[in-house]
Amino acid sequence: MESLRTVISRLFVDIHDTPTPDWQNVDRQTTYGIFNRNPSKRRRLDLLHPETKSDVQYDKSVVHYTASSHRIDYDTLTHDFVRACQINGGNAAEQLRTIMLKYRESPITLEKTSRLITFLHHLLKVIPLSNATSTTTTTAKNTIFPLGTFLEEVTPVLSLTPALQSSWIIIIQFILSCFRSCLQNQIFNSGVTTAILLSMVKQVLLEMTRLSSKEMNSLESKCFTVGKELFDLLLIRDTGIDEKMLENSDTLTSDFVGVGSLTYYDIIYSFPELYEHFTNGTVPTTTPAQPSINNSNIWLMTLYYMITGIQQDHKLLDRIPTIMAINIIKHVLREINTLPADLITIEVQCLNKGKELINLLLSGPNGDGAGIVSHYDIIVALPDVYGHFLKGTFAQSIHWAMEKFINELGKRRRHLAFLMMPPDASWPLISQMSRRHEYNDLTTRTSFHMFEGDLIEFVKEGNSTNIETHFRDMLFQRASMDEFRQLAMSLTQTGFDTTQIRKAMVEKVRDVIRCIQHHSRNGKRDEENMKAMEKESDTFNQSSTNVRGEDITILIPENLDLWELMTETADQLYSFVSADFFSYEDILQDFYELVYKPNGEPYGPSAKDHITKDNGLVWLLLQLFYIEKVSINVIQKDFEQDEKLFDKLVRLYNEQQTESKDAFTLRDLSLQCAVNHQKAHIKDVTNIKQRHPLIAASLKYAGLCYQIQAYFSSHYHSNVPTNSTLFSNLDIHEMTKIALESQLRQDVVPYTLYVYLVPTKAEIDTLGYASTTYVKGGTLNYKLLDLLCVNAKHRLLQVIYKMMLDSELGPRYQSTPSPVACVPPNVLDVVYKLLYSAPCSAELMIKEIFEKLRRCDKMIKVRHNNEGGDNNLSGQQLPDQTMRWLQTILQLMNYRFIRFLKYSPLSSGLLHYIRYSISYLENRQCYQSLESFAMNTIHMQMDVKLLRSLDDPHREKPIWFAESEMLARLTVCTISRLIKTRGQADIKTDQIYRVLSSLYEHKLEWSPEAMKYFPSAVKSFYESSDSPNQSVPVRPSVTPQKVQQLISANKAFTAYILHGSPETERVVLQYFSILENQSSLLCILWVIAITRKTTEWCMPAVRKLLLLIPPSRMATNTIDLVDFILSVEYPPNSSEFLFLLLDSFIWKNQWINFNHVLFALLKGNGNADRTSKAMGYVRYLLLGSPEFQKRVQKWDSLNFSHRHWTEDNFQKKLMQYLREFPEYHEFESYAMRQYDPIMEIPQQQTKLPIYFTNVVSDFISSMENLIMRLIECSETDLLANILDTYGHLFYQHQCPLSFVNNILLYYHSSETLRNPRIRKRILRLLDFDQIVIVPDAKRYALDDEDDGSKFDVGYFEKVIYKLSGSLNPKKCAPRTNSNLPERHFREIGSPAIEGITIATLEIMLTPVSPSTIIKLFLDLSLLRESHHVGVSALTLHAIGLLIPLLPEKKFVHPIFKELNDLIETNQYLLEISEPCRLVRCGIPKSVNGKYGITQTSPDLTTTAVLKDSMSARLRKAMLFPYIFNDYKFNLHNYGTNAPNSFLTLFHSIVHYSSLDIFQTFLEYFQKLRNSGKMKTDVQLLYMCFLLGPALHRIEKLDCSDAGFFIELMHMVKQVTAAMDMKDGWTTQALEQVFDFLYHIRSRFVKSNELAAQLRKIIRSMNPPIAQRLIRLVTP
Repeated sequence: MESLRTVISRLFVDIHDTPTPDWQNVDRQTTYGIFNRNPSKRRRLDLLHPETKSDVQYDKSVVHYTASSHRIDYDTLTHDFVRACQINGGNAAEQLRTIMLKYRESPITLEKTSRLITFLHHLLKVIPLSNATSTTTTTAKNTIFPLGTFLEEVTPVLSLTPALQSSWIIIIQFILSCFRSCLQNQIFNSGVTTAILLSMVKQVLLEMTRLSSKEMNSLESKCFTVGKELFDLLLIRDTGIDEKMLENSDTLTSDFVGVGSLTYYDIIYSFPELYEHFTNGTVPTTTPAQPSINNSNIWLMTLYYMITGIQQDHKLLDRIPTIMAINIIKHVLREINTLPADLITIEVQCLNKGKELINLLLSGPNGDGAGIVSHYDIIVALPDVYGHFLKGTFAQSIHWAMEKFINELGKRRRHLAFLMMPPDASWPLISQMSRRHEYNDLTTRTSFHMFEGDLIEFVKEGNSTNIETHFRDMLFQRASMDEFRQLAMSLTQTGFDTTQIRKAMVEKVRDVIRCIQHHSRNGKRDEENMKAMEKESDTFNQSSTNVRGEDITILIPENLDLWELMTETADQLYSFVSADFFSYEDILQDFYELVYKPNGEPYGPSAKDHITKDNGLVWLLLQLFYIEKVSINVIQKDFEQDEKLFDKLVRLYNEQQTESKDAFTLRDLSLQCAVNHQKAHIKDVTNIKQRHPLIAASLKYAGLCYQIQAYFSSHYHSNVPTNSTLFSNLDIHEMTKIALESQLRQDVVPYTLYVYLVPTKAEIDTLGYASTTYVKGGTLNYKLLDLLCVNAKHRLLQVIYKMMLDSELGPRYQSTPSPVACVPPNVLDVVYKLLYSAPCSAELMIKEIFEKLRRCDKMIKVRHNNEGGDNNLSGQQLPDQTMRWLQTILQLMNYRFIRFLKYSPLSSGLLHYIRYSISYLENRQCYQSLESFAMNTIHMQMDVKLLRSLDDPHREKPIWFAESEMLARLTVCTISRLIKTRGQADIKTDQIYRVLSSLYEHKLEWSPEAMKYFPSAVKSFYESSDSPNQSVPVRPSVTPQKVQQLISANKAFTAYILHGSPETERVVLQYFSILENQSSLLCILWVIAITRKTTEWCMPAVRKLLLLIPPSRMATNTIDLVDFILSVEYPPNSSEFLFLLLDSFIWKNQWINFNHVLFALLKGNGNADRTSKAMGYVRYLLLGSPEFQKRVQKWDSLNFSHRHWTEDNFQKKLMQYLREFPEYHEFESYAMRQYDPIMEIPQQQTKLPIYFTNVVSDFISSMENLIMRLIECSETDLLANILDTYGHLFYQHQCPLSFVNNILLYYHSSETLRNPRIRKRILRLLDFDQIVIVPDAKRYALDDEDDGSKFDVGYFEKVIYKLSGSLNPKKCAPRTNSNLPERHFREIGSPAIEGITIATLEIMLTPVSPSTIIKLFLDLSLLRESHHVGVSALTLHAIGLLIPLLPEKKFVHPIFKELNDLIETNQYLLEISEPCRLVRCGIPKSVNGKYGITQTSPDLTTTAVLKDSMSARLRKAMLFPYIFNDYKFNLHNYGTNAPNSFLTLFHSIVHYSSLDIFQTFLEYFQKLRNSGKMKTDVQLLYMCFLLGPALHRIEKLDCSDAGFFIELMHMVKQVTAAMDMKDGWTTQALEQVFDFLYHIRSRFVKSNELAAQLRKIIRSMNPPIAQRLIRLVTP
């Protein structure tokens, strides 16, 4: 240690620097001339490695040396250092580290540095860097100079502060001399590690970045050069130096030898302080990002090393992550964008270096595109550099030098945007039929943000759906308010703007007004008529109350049928304003802008998206006057202030309409009604003409308004308490007067009508049983209710609900002499008519009813649980009034409200409202209504959403229909139908299994005939050995042996049943009170009846036994009875007796339900023998027995209307029927005469009102199952006879069109249904007067002689064009035939769903083969055969909507076959697209002293497959875009072509299909690839256009998405195998394909297995394609 201390003390003794002049700047005077020279050569050599061969490159002329004040013997110091090393075991590193630590102590001076380096120079002579070069014989020969230690310790003191700049040069040049004097392995053997080198490089680089970014002095310049020399030595390999590198470097020489293996990218990784933005993309905010283009030296140096590293080692590309390369490019682009417009030479050099780096990272060292990043990566990164791209430009301006490059990338981005979007995506949203994905448009997709700037015009031009079009479609299709709320809530993440729904509402108003204007006569009406009306108005005396109705002239237009469009629109508008979706002020302003230009001038009649002023607008706004918050907070305040809103309202009024031939008083007096409504708040009403001159035309009808008010008061209001027919049999003029009164005076009409419905003084009548009393009132015609203003409808409903349906204590009557128990039937008629007429504004009442229904259901559950689940004979679960309410609501919903609920959001979840009632409700009469409602609810389902609803994991009841096999079987059939007709969608098979397992507690077995039509998922549940169904126990059957044994072993049974023996009663009742024993009760009664040849027993005893069976299990017990009957072998010729016996069970004794028996006979299970016997019983019950036929004949004789809303005396007719054929529910028929008991009946339940319930109406619903089973069993004759006998009843079915349509779809493969005899009878179940159907279809259905030859191309075109019209909101779907029902009373209220259903029917009813139909559709779509004019996009979407609704194998598979044929044969797809160069950054060149980008003329490639003449290239450039253009552009520019049209149609089909279609798509995808006919890049791009827009759905598949990607990559390999891409050549189509592949690459690495498969395919491709694509699967 003493020797080391000596070295340190001598080496650093008396350290100081004396001030010296700047040798470069001092005046050359003689006095100082001797000193004005460079340091001596010896002095330079002492500061380098002792074996330095030449000192030319170690110039230190700028170093300000000082005169040393101390003479040092370096040889002695070296000897002392070696001795110290010997003492410490030869460890020179630690000794040197001690010296370095002393050196690093402040201050660090030039003298101090010089001494240290000189000492090291001498030390290297003794302790060399390598033993091989050592010449000494001392102990130092085994020691290597610790260069690594020196570098590690000296790195922290490397600094470019002014005081240390000279030391910087000396130290780095010493390091350089050491590196250059030794071999690379010797350097690393001396302790130099990569980490030490990186640390030193980082320090040097950090200091160099601190130098001035502008001009440097000579010393700074030398410091920078020395540092760059060090970088050259460490970062450049001598093996890859070429002339170009020597030209671009001011430090490299031809004899350069590098020593390192580092690259600049290693520095980037290890230097987050400087380059963090390259690794994580974050832009530093506190300091400038490095390298900065403002510091040209650092910029050029950094980019030079980054470029050189890749050029020298191409494999470096594999080690550089794509994300780092992208961040580097983003940084380069940002820096270039800071350059001025006028560039100087150094700025051009910086610009070019940046472009060179971008080109290298993008196109690779060979310029063939095999770089680190793809063009797509840069496209995605551009918004980070230039801001969001919108309206054709980026947020920030782009430097002119980069414009061409950015524009080329913009073209690629635009091409990709339209690849991910179909040629036309304006798919109409089909409310309540659309799948979940259809509610999402491209603006909600994750990639939209990237393409927003390119697609925004595409959307604005109507080529794609958006939120506004969704709302527009929903308004047109009469969607419920809940649907609007659900869609609005789903948009909260994307930012829902209420203006979107307001715009949609205004568009609908505009279209409706325009439609009515189009169908109106514009000429003036008769002068006499006009004068008479004005005279009435002028001569009216307001003090007079004696006004006759004939004195009031009411004008009714010929097109009154169109007024339903206005009432529908008014209801929606009223509801939206009430629900605060938008305000009165906003909608008024929108209406005003529809009519007037910004300058106040009105629009002309032909103005697009505008209309002329119309009184319909005033009438719609008038409806909002009755909303309390609008009236008080808006309208009244407007009248109190400047009346601006009222002025706009007045300017919408059209006087000419009041004088036209189609004037409508209800509409045309709306402005006067508005004034009348607000007259109390109008200040100075007498001078209103002066303030609003345009109102004068309306005020002249003020007298008429007063007449109407006086007339209503005297004729209606005064007489309503005493006249029960006051509002009956009114003509349209009288109805209009009443409707006008509802507009003139708020609430007067609804209260008057309520008193009329429920008079205070009226007679009491009953609804069947004596206890079901109600007050008889008047009836109201539905046309009158439709004409009332929205508020009047709403208020009348409110009053009815509050007085009749809301109270737990039952209906509330005024001044009735005795308690009245039930709601009057005429009131229920008004309720459902109003609900249909104003569904949106009445939504709250519907919700309250269902909420109360849910509460009743829970009450039933609670009471059942409290009873321990036992059968409690005492019996009532709910209070009497609650039971009556439940019975009333269930009947109302079941017999009048099914078609409303079918297409409501409530549909799929309806069973949740009755899930406990269906098992535990004990009132038998109510249970019949409940069971019938459950059946209809199951039948009416139209979407697989039912499965999700039934699979509710939060439900407390594990089995839905544990007690009812009938309901469980019906649900299975419905699920099968839904899956088969709507597709399985995204519902997993496991979920289907769970639902099927939860339907019934026992195993359900099905006949082969039924299973034949089940979809595969349902069929596998019942057939597969690993299905959970196999572990479910089978319900024990009741066998003849078991019954015989019970009767023989229990004589008490017979004694009690035959004689009612009191001694046996307890035993028998106890036995059958056990649930497991009840299934045999009906079978025992059957056997006893056969034995005794009669059913005349002790009826009270039988009744007591039957009452033990819960009502929820009666259907299942009936199935047991029927199975028992069919399993018994009877004596020959006993059939007649058995039939009569069954009749007595059903009709005379009413022990079992007729419809239960029919279901049990045709439950869908059993062998051929059972089926044969069952058919015999069905034939007897429906065709042989007089019982049911008598009831139907009576029913027919009463002439029930097929349009129940038109019938005002339904209840009266029903009671006539029931008095002749009474129906009982508690087995009391033996003790009843009609509905009055003739003897005492114990244990009776509360008697409930009968509004609609009867066996005939329930049979109409049961006919669905009856027809289905007969088709399955091929019972052609029986089915034909039944349809002939009872088919007319189906006109009263609530959903006949849906049923017939479903039958044709579900059983499309059935030979029975193909039989014209059956098919036509099925079609005749429809009332063709209630639907709009092509005449040829109606003729075919009704004429047995019609063979279908009229179904030609013209027929199918009519079907498509008619469907297209029903989907178009602008056409409004007006009622073209006055014989049709009003829109809101039709089976399907939505014009779109009705059109779709009818179109499906029109296709399926024809005997034409599916392949022919598809060919005709494609001929129309693709301009084949005789078609020469392209069809509209909406027509294509109509076809695309229709095809997925048809049977897949017969209709969808031919589409894919045709698609493959087109891809393989179309001449435009079989050509290679136009060759092109890869997009690169152009290098600016100097022209006349100014720099600019010069355009280069295109050269022709020498690659054979790409070699084209200029004419061929021009033709391709012209035709190629039309294949992939948007469809409407092609259509309007006569550019329609088959590939483009098919692409549009294909995506429409896929959009409207379930996910099941993608399995078929993949199948044909594979066929196309395996055919070997995929040869061109245009074909390949076409496949990408098929896939791209559908990817958002394909990715939801479990496994098929991988199949698509694998097949696509195989196709890329096939196509590119023949395309030799050299020298940066490529094709237009291929580049779009590559961008697409990179856009979807995240899907390629969803699983390691998929990535491995794709990687294998890519690596087998030809270069450079393989290199370009391999990063797709690089994690």
